[in-house]
Amino acid sequence: MVKFGKLFVREKLVKALKSFGVLRFRVSHSSLMVASLLFLILLLAFLIRLLPMRWGTYLSEFDPYFQYRQAKHMVENGFSSWTYWQDPMSWYPEGRDAARTSYPGLPFTAASLYLVSNALGLPITLLELCIAFPAIMGALTCLVMYFLGKDYGGKMVGLFSALFLALNASYIGRTSWGFFDDETVGIFALLLFMFFFL
Repeated sequence: MVKFGKLFVREKLVKALKSFGVLRFRVSHSSLMVASLLFLILLLAFLIRLLPMRWGTYLSEFDPYFQYRQAKHMVENGFSSWTYWQDPMSWYPEGRDAARTSYPGLPFTAASLYLVSNALGLPITLLELCIAFPAIMGALTCLVMYFLGKDYGGKMVGLFSALFLALNASYIGRTSWGFFDDETVGIFALLLFMFFFL
């Protein structure tokens, strides 16, 4: 019979606890400050883009409704149906050939995200996703801008780059709550391409 008193000797217990110290992350003060500032910049970018919510939750302008209709058509009929879809609600009376006259990136991304979130059981409609999508992508683009600026000139350049993009009035206007248009994915993809290209 094994005696438990010999297994749990005080020295062995202290030695075992010290070995867990290897798993502890070592975070310097400067990296903690950079991470905190980056989090605040991303939060600021997201909250600024939520300001149009005070007027209601809807798509703003005309192009976002066309983009939403494309994404809805892809969800209902499959992704390949977009290539031959003639939109009867645009360019009356002939309709609009969507594959020849519009960019596929935004509706494909929104339809894919909706199908993934639906498969995960998240209770969100496609319209709600399309309304919130620009604000989320605006904040994520600021994160990509941080990494791009960090590659060019260090952490401070990355932080200032992310802050300038977060507060850029023209970019806020194109990625605000409900403005579901091509710039939300386009600028994000452009900066991500530049980041991976370097």
